[in-house]
Amino acid sequence: MMVAKVVAHRDLERQVIVALEEFGFFEFIDVRHQVGVTELKRSRDEDAVFAGLDRYNSLVSFLKLDVHHYSATMDDVNDASLADSLEYVSTVIKSVEPEALEIEKSIATVRLELDRQRSIRDVAVSLAPLGLDLSRLTTTEYTFTTAGVVPANRVSQLEWSLNEVTEGAYAFRSIPVRKNTSVASVSVGADKKPAVLRIFSALGFEPFEVPEKTSGLPEDIVRAAEEKMVELETELKQLETRRKSVAREWGPKVMAAWETLDIERRRIEIKSYFAYTEHSLKVWGWIPEGTEERFESLLQERVGSALEVKFDRPDFAEEEAPTYLDNPSFMKTTEGVVTAYGVPSKHDLDPTKLMFISFPLIFGFIFADVGQGFLILLVGLVAWRAKRKHQNWGSTLGYLQTGASGLMMMGLFAMLGGLLFGSFFGAETVIEPIWPLFAHKIAGVANPYRSAHMLKLSIEIGALHITLGILLNLYNKLKHRSYREALVALSYVWMYLGFINLVFGVSYSTVGQWFSTTGTVYLWIPIAGIGYGTGNNGIYPMVPISPLVFTLLTFIVPFVLMAISSAKGGMDGIVIFFENAIGTISHTVSYARIFALNTVHIILSGIFISLNESIVITFSELSIFGVELIPSGAYLPVVGAVLGSIIVGMLEGLLAFMHALRLHFVEWFSKFYHAGGVAFAPYHVTRLHTTKTVSVPVPQSYAVN
Repeated sequence: MMVAKVVAHRDLERQVIVALEEFGFFEFIDVRHQVGVTELKRSRDEDAVFAGLDRYNSLVSFLKLDVHHYSATMDDVNDASLADSLEYVSTVIKSVEPEALEIEKSIATVRLELDRQRSIRDVAVSLAPLGLDLSRLTTTEYTFTTAGVVPANRVSQLEWSLNEVTEGAYAFRSIPVRKNTSVASVSVGADKKPAVLRIFSALGFEPFEVPEKTSGLPEDIVRAAEEKMVELETELKQLETRRKSVAREWGPKVMAAWETLDIERRRIEIKSYFAYTEHSLKVWGWIPEGTEERFESLLQERVGSALEVKFDRPDFAEEEAPTYLDNPSFMKTTEGVVTAYGVPSKHDLDPTKLMFISFPLIFGFIFADVGQGFLILLVGLVAWRAKRKHQNWGSTLGYLQTGASGLMMMGLFAMLGGLLFGSFFGAETVIEPIWPLFAHKIAGVANPYRSAHMLKLSIEIGALHITLGILLNLYNKLKHRSYREALVALSYVWMYLGFINLVFGVSYSTVGQWFSTTGTVYLWIPIAGIGYGTGNNGIYPMVPISPLVFTLLTFIVPFVLMAISSAKGGMDGIVIFFENAIGTISHTVSYARIFALNTVHIILSGIFISLNESIVITFSELSIFGVELIPSGAYLPVVGAVLGSIIVGMLEGLLAFMHALRLHFVEWFSKFYHAGGVAFAPYHVTRLHTTKTVSVPVPQSYAVN
């Protein structure tokens, strides 16, 4: 990252801001302390931006507009000056706000009256058992009459208390209406009202609140209230229809005006990073290295000759510079997964490009199925197309749009795994495995070694993945000239490859054979030896030394070298040593989850496939380039395939994703990736509802002071 220093004439402030906005890769550094600048006061037009934004936020909320997703049509806006922007938004709000406010007021009035009628109806329904006229529930010159609900177990205590307080001068009636609740009416002398209210409070009596001017028998009141509610709900629907009509007609312009004000708000707020003198302004910021020429030419194009631009890599850049990730757009999904773990620090490699392949590859071995993989690919394609067309799938399904490219890659590799292992919608009766080692039957005989082959494949994938991680760490340490740590990494990869070779080239079950003084060692070749056993399997080439010598040279010596080099790093180095030593075995074995989850997927799919074979689809024999893909007599049970894809596909697909993620975050990242960086957060504007039609004019000449 580079620091760009810009000095321009103070009158060209807007031109500078627009240039930085169009550049889109400028993260501000606060330099105001250098010139002792006090807080700038906002102008009247700038205050109008914030006031207008409040009005538009209310309007957007009332019209239920989604300002955070693309509009179907984008409005042309002239924002050459703040005054031009304010003129545009003022024209829009004057056109739509009066009608919107009138509808909003009417809706609020109708809803208030609707609530009032509901309250009247509910009180009348509650009083129906007592047969009271609601007009009697009031306080007169001589009496206080009310009704309400009271806990059933407090009725007798309430009546006794009323009798004691009024000396028998009261009227009381109660009727149970539901379990543990009664409705009661009370009438006493007006002078006893304060004492009676205290009794109500103590005994849990809740008086009904009867709306004013409500009278008549409960049955009549309920009927009248419900009729009125029907009228009000009809009126409310009509008002909602008017609101939707206004939103359809004015929505694009309202969102365009809102966006214009929001952009102006951001332009005003970023001025807090500017340092001003009497005639000039100064601004510093981070930009990605290699963009200096474009940055300077854009500023000159927008600002003119009254400009000075310098680039620097200051001492604090090594510690404080943000991390800029430069990956192709189709890798942004993978980049998002990487940054979910943590932003790369200055000493980290960005693993996005490697993980773009390794993640779906491991997922594909776990969730190996041509049919279900095709469904994932199809969902990814649909989500990608919807994203390109700026369609909004909502907050939940929107994640599919965000991860569309990742879904497509996962679907492709799941299909590849299905072709290798011969799985199609959970059935192994359709596709002939390209890799026969993993077929259930070979030449009509059940394959008893399939599980062993899959387990060995999983471990070897893990060994390759971990080795790649250690090599990345070695490269990183050499790049940053951390030679002691590079020696640790070199010793680790040396020891790790020796360990893997001892497991597969000597013995994976008897460690004692590693120290034999007789015999020979066979050199492990990844993947090629699957299906042929270990050691002297006819595939691994012989190394003419004894296992003891090989163990000393490739395991013991690098282990001791790693221990000594790590110890020189103090406690941190010792911790790293133990992590490496323990991870040599535990992290490698962890990749056996590929075998376990793949086996679970096969078993569960097989259960559904065998449930109902009454409806089947038959397939014709198919060979491509001499490779038989669909054998003679291939068939697919439809019911089991559909149920399995819905239930197993969703469940196992989620599990496969989670465990592939875990293998990267825990087993792989721990070898070379530590995160801890700060994400690059440049100032940029994404226009979803507007297009700019007039550029800010460039003055002919200015002197920079």
